[in-house]
Amino acid sequence: MKFILCAIVTLSSILIGVEEKVRAQSFERRENSIWLNNGNGLNFNSGAPVAQPSSLQTAGMSNNTASVCDANGQLLFYTDGNIVWDRNNDIMQNGWDINNDGNMAPNTYFIEPAFGMSSYSFDGVVIVPMPGSSHKYYLFSCPMIWVQNSIGLYDNQWQGKLYCTIVDIERNNGLGAVDPLHKGEMVAEDLAGNLHAVIGEDCNYWLLAFGSNGSYKAFNITAEGMNTTPVVSTLTPPLSPFVSELNISPNRQRAAMALGAAVQVSDFDPATGLFSNDISIGAQQCNHATFSPNSNLIYFSGIIGLRQYDLTSLATPFTLLSLNNITAFESDAPLRLGPDGKIYFSYCTVTSNNISFYAAAVQQPDIFGPGCQTELLTNQMLPLINGDWYPMYQFPNEIPVQLYDTLSTTRKVPLCFNIPVTLKPDVTTATDYHWMVNTVGYTYMRNGSDTSSMLMATVPGKYAVQYFTANPCAIHRDTFIVNKVNFSLYLGEDKMSCDGQPITLEADVPGGTYLWSDNSTGKELQASTSGLYWVQISKEGCTATDSINVRILDIRQNLGKDTTLCMEDPDKQIILEANLPQGATALWNTGSTAPQISVADSGLYWVVASIQECTSSDSIFIHKQYCDCPLLFPTAFSPNGDGINDRYMPVIPAACPVSQYKLQIYNRWGQLVFVSYKAEEGWTGNFNGQPCDVGNYMYRLQMKTGTQKKDIVRNGDFMLIR
Repeated sequence: MKFILCAIVTLSSILIGVEEKVRAQSFERRENSIWLNNGNGLNFNSGAPVAQPSSLQTAGMSNNTASVCDANGQLLFYTDGNIVWDRNNDIMQNGWDINNDGNMAPNTYFIEPAFGMSSYSFDGVVIVPMPGSSHKYYLFSCPMIWVQNSIGLYDNQWQGKLYCTIVDIERNNGLGAVDPLHKGEMVAEDLAGNLHAVIGEDCNYWLLAFGSNGSYKAFNITAEGMNTTPVVSTLTPPLSPFVSELNISPNRQRAAMALGAAVQVSDFDPATGLFSNDISIGAQQCNHATFSPNSNLIYFSGIIGLRQYDLTSLATPFTLLSLNNITAFESDAPLRLGPDGKIYFSYCTVTSNNISFYAAAVQQPDIFGPGCQTELLTNQMLPLINGDWYPMYQFPNEIPVQLYDTLSTTRKVPLCFNIPVTLKPDVTTATDYHWMVNTVGYTYMRNGSDTSSMLMATVPGKYAVQYFTANPCAIHRDTFIVNKVNFSLYLGEDKMSCDGQPITLEADVPGGTYLWSDNSTGKELQASTSGLYWVQISKEGCTATDSINVRILDIRQNLGKDTTLCMEDPDKQIILEANLPQGATALWNTGSTAPQISVADSGLYWVVASIQECTSSDSIFIHKQYCDCPLLFPTAFSPNGDGINDRYMPVIPAACPVSQYKLQIYNRWGQLVFVSYKAEEGWTGNFNGQPCDVGNYMYRLQMKTGTQKKDIVRNGDFMLIR
């Protein structure tokens, strides 16, 4: 059965940092910088530990504590397993009585008046960062319950139940809150009370516990949640169903279980969660055990004092360490490896019924023998409670910290024309998307949802998203620099050319790149044919497109040059035709709207053609005249003064144009008797002032006639009659 406690943007990116880390347990990480318990605690942030107060107040011993800091060593919250305090030492939102629905009802769960504890067990509280989250934590506790019996007294009854609570540090304005939907959920039973957590090999954590049947239980915690079916390791024989303290070596290869009578040391596999190859060492009472930083030595504390064993050679007898020339002292208080690489513990001495309590540290715990240097610490560092109780009966449990690789990318994203843009990280199948935005100044503010892999950006600024992947086990941080990009693109209204000439289309966007519908890339395009034209402009990652309909028409009118109709051809007509593209109309001066008209008379003719905003006109003058004049030569004439046929000349129509006219008349002997150069002047029948004889005469006519100035040469004869 799997108990799920947590819910499970593409452009090219630039890798700006990859950090490889060696996996190890986390005693030296800043998340373990502050230890809180019994109204006091230690703060290691300045190097040497200094006292730090807490709100966890007990009148006696409290074996159930855990506290956690952020990656910079700043306190986030701490707990005794049933109450959660925030960084201001106030009870966290929803943090009261987390394992009993917040009631603290009599006969169920309460602060025991004699000991002042709301939860009591040996090392029964642990905080585990939620895999794949930057701000959520699991809080596991295995408390002892005080129950009022039938005669009004209180008995401590061991439940052996494991409870789980989720703390979201970003709620309540960053002070944190207990998730009311995941508060005090019972996830396992039959445990001996001790808890410890260690990082695994697959972006996971192992929550380690000791079963009431003497077996080890390892619960796998991944980004999908906690598997409530543990990996069980049954050691032969189980030494005890009750445990004082469970610890894992810094290299995560060994486990130490302080069982009161001895310490059971086992091999531990962080890949599988299995314990194996157990061995019991230490013949005296041992309540606590911890490892040296290099994992080669193990330290026990108990009634006979602080002891040290060399794990590289278990045949070596243990070393009983001295402190201030005291070779034997009682030290059944806790041991813990501090962030500074020293092992801290408390102890007491008894002389003449006088009990004195002290705090001390192993200065160089990797050195075997007395060279490890145990030294007394000042009460200013570990203040006493009422002057006679242990400074810290139980140090808080260590916080495991997964050592992630870090992957960061940065990219520029345009906010095009104020249209919201979707930011999409490199990986959209990860967990715990944590969005932040900085639109003014340099401070990132929380923005968006921790369950969304994408975010809609509506304003310029600097956006960032942090998320987690399990394979590889990495923290990703993608940064998006969103810049506002705005430019104008307008090709104008649809255009028409009236004279058949190309239309110049222009799109001028400084810094832009162009792509026209004909695949050209300049700022201008010559549209020479009718059709739809478009341009696409790209600038700083933004693209805009505009289109325009272009119609290339030639509506120019040309009726031709003025022309002539020949009068000698009365049936001939001239066809005048307008230039009318499709959709155009014509209006003639005759009133006709036909594409063409027939003209048979002289006059001025014009046409006006129109289509939409285009108009064109032309005119022509038609001359109707003789093109080739008809001639009539009389065969006789009688110059007798009666007004009829008194002169001899060719009959030429009055409207016929004549030029270069020459009429010659000869007598029968070939003598020239008359010459005229005027068409209107004829021969009167006289020569040298005397009437000529009746008889035959000859004529010769030369001239150019008609609009075409046709050469005419005619010869003939006629009769002179009196």
